[in-house]
Amino acid sequence: MKLFLAISLSIVHLSSYALDVVFVNPSIPGTPFWDRVTAVAKAAAEDLSINLNIVYGKDNRVYHLEAMQKVIAAQKKPDFVIFMPYDGNAVATFELLESANIPFITIERTLQKNEQALIGFPQQRFKYWLGEVFHDNIYAGRLLANELIKAAKKKQPENKHLVAVGIAGSFSGESSERNTGLKQAIAADKEVSLEQIVPAIWSRERSRNIIFSLNARFGQIDVAWAASDGMALGVLDSVKSEYRDLNQSMQIGGIDWTVEGIKEVEKGGLAVSVGGHFMQTAWALVKLYDHTQGIKIFNGGDMGKTYDLEAITHENIHKYKRLASKVDWQKIDFKRFSRTYTKQAQYDFSFGQMLTALE
Repeated sequence: MKLFLAISLSIVHLSSYALDVVFVNPSIPGTPFWDRVTAVAKAAAEDLSINLNIVYGKDNRVYHLEAMQKVIAAQKKPDFVIFMPYDGNAVATFELLESANIPFITIERTLQKNEQALIGFPQQRFKYWLGEVFHDNIYAGRLLANELIKAAKKKQPENKHLVAVGIAGSFSGESSERNTGLKQAIAADKEVSLEQIVPAIWSRERSRNIIFSLNARFGQIDVAWAASDGMALGVLDSVKSEYRDLNQSMQIGGIDWTVEGIKEVEKGGLAVSVGGHFMQTAWALVKLYDHTQGIKIFNGGDMGKTYDLEAITHENIHKYKRLASKVDWQKIDFKRFSRTYTKQAQYDFSFGQMLTALE
């Protein structure tokens, strides 16, 4: 009870000055997807008068934990921390923040089921864990697969049985759930067979080599599903190479909405890119802002997904092609998504809203 009183009192106190928020970017500077996450978050922070500090987890759970330890050990502690939990150290990270009495929000659900069970849901075991901002990775994997199958059938209307393969990421919960979505889509379509899913550990280079091995094993491949744009682009690199034994009509797609990925959808190299989650830290900042303005945002427990990912295809690329170049995120007034300003009972974090704001 004392804890919730302290957090409630902090809302009144924090609303009188700019918030200090740390975002622990799980990657390194120069990573296309996470660079865009950071750019959008900075624009949102400026509009919401939030002091946003970025630190990096360097794509490694040990470095990620060290980065969090430095944040907690700093003389001036942040008001809030936003981060993506890592498999293998989620409990340790949560315990650090809890012991330092620093409220935090997590982005994405990336953990395997056993570790997710250990941390539970917000405000259960860890009272300073305010809430989550995440999308459904199973849905994302299924959406990507369905769009690829549709594109392959359109390319080959003679009712040929389609051969599909999957290029997975790591062995994280995030990658596993995307794989589950792929399997669900294939199970629902008798005209497609999924021959194998091979992990490429998010590597473009490994994907280039894996597609050759899969081609040698299963013959011509019609659908190449990849858990990230980077790996999809690796498959495309090989299809474009001088090794012409690969199916030149192979339908390839990934997840992330990277600039290069969207450009390749526009050019026809990729059939689809699924994404929109580069907005996730900005959405977390919007929710934190509203929280400090006294709106009850975080109710604890499993509140369900915050938003869904969307697919960019040849059919709708005209709506999204502005994302294939550097975007001036300062054009968007992120207050238009804040319930403090909209006075709405629910958030609208659909990407259509974002495209309208960019016009």
